[in-house]
Amino acid sequence: MSAIIWGACTAHTAAMLRVPPTGDDAVRAQRVFDGFASLNRSLLEARPDVLVVIATDHFQSFSYDAVPIFAIGHGARFETWGEFGSPHASYAGIEELCEAVLSTMIEAGFDVVSVAEMRLDHSFSCPLGFILKDAAIPILPVFVNCNVPPLPTLARSCAFGRRLGQVLRAQAIAPRVAILGTGGLSHWVGMPETGLINQRFDRRFLELFESGEIDTLARWDADRIVTEAGNGAAEVRNWLIVAAALDGARAHRLAYEPVGAWKTGIALVRMACV
Repeated sequence: MSAIIWGACTAHTAAMLRVPPTGDDAVRAQRVFDGFASLNRSLLEARPDVLVVIATDHFQSFSYDAVPIFAIGHGARFETWGEFGSPHASYAGIEELCEAVLSTMIEAGFDVVSVAEMRLDHSFSCPLGFILKDAAIPILPVFVNCNVPPLPTLARSCAFGRRLGQVLRAQAIAPRVAILGTGGLSHWVGMPETGLINQRFDRRFLELFESGEIDTLARWDADRIVTEAGNGAAEVRNWLIVAAALDGARAHRLAYEPVGAWKTGIALVRMACV
């Protein structure tokens, strides 16, 4: 049996890699960077055999022609796109683990797509650049459609996460597993509201998330989330998947900062793992 020994959820935005904040935003941004540094230290201390990353794609690997609901990268190495100022990087994978997780999730009734050597956009590479840095920890990339309707329901995302957690604990290929979910919180992408940040939404979401109330969050109206917090807030599905994989574990907030220069409500939490 294996164990999930480290978990976290963070926002991602390529803007944090290329837009230097000024004034009050600079202070907020530093608290975000401090939160990432804390996650980097705790991840290295946990000594995982693999880091499972739950993220999405912004029309780099997938397009309107074909968008899976869930997909798992399969291969011994995963390259990044390096778009929007995000880093060009290459991450090792564990092929046997990819195969085991994919086949077991399909047996459990989740029609997950296998993507050979899946290229990774900034939803993966941005947080990995801060949290993983140069550490030689293999990754298992898991894609979730958070952009092109119809999206997976919040409840289905939680169900996927619960089963994923069970699969990761049952496999023996990588005994010490870390898991990261990335996306959100409130932000609008390519919309008239771009630049707005709904702090009230963000703080309410974090309050429930930190308390482990994912069943309550799973009952939220997904359309209302987009209306109130932007199309980028649909990425909270990735947070719910991680929380469900950890059986509704509580979270400890490392930072919440509405960084105007980055047009996003930026949150970072460390998950309680047993």
